[in-house]
Amino acid sequence: MKRVTPCLQRGAVLPMLLISLLVMAFLGFNSLNTALLEEKMAANAGSRQLAFQAAEHALRFCENQLQLTPVTIPQLRQGPVAADGANGMHYWEMADSWRNDKISIPVPRIGTEGLAPAAPARCLAEHLELDADLQFQLYAPQPRPAFRITARGVGASNAAVVLLQSYLLL
Repeated sequence: MKRVTPCLQRGAVLPMLLISLLVMAFLGFNSLNTALLEEKMAANAGSRQLAFQAAEHALRFCENQLQLTPVTIPQLRQGPVAADGANGMHYWEMADSWRNDKISIPVPRIGTEGLAPAAPARCLAEHLELDADLQFQLYAPQPRPAFRITARGVGASNAAVVLLQSYLLL
């Protein structure tokens, strides 16, 4: 009878399996982080787009209100305004202007579908003082009123804020 001697086993399969599992876990973790980052980027882009649309709606709303008779929104004198002894700032550059109903007005939201902004869109209108020698006034029998309209829209969170401006010559 022949005696069978057991061969020496080195156990190389177990360490290789553990290394491959570690590599796969690392790749899975990285792909999950990438997916989460892309999700945050898409949410931020959507929030910025919501803020832009709200600001654009507020801008058009104020432009239409200024063309009505009588004008129903407050008209500010052209800035800059001195704030707390500092250098002059425009109304739209001061944070308090966007909370004060005597300076900026909240714009009603149209539609109830979709994401709601974190704060209502607001707009303010500044009555501009134009120079008498501007070319367009040569053809007008009397000076025409001009306005700078600034609108502020907020996205789904307060982190996304968009300011838009337009000039309106009546």
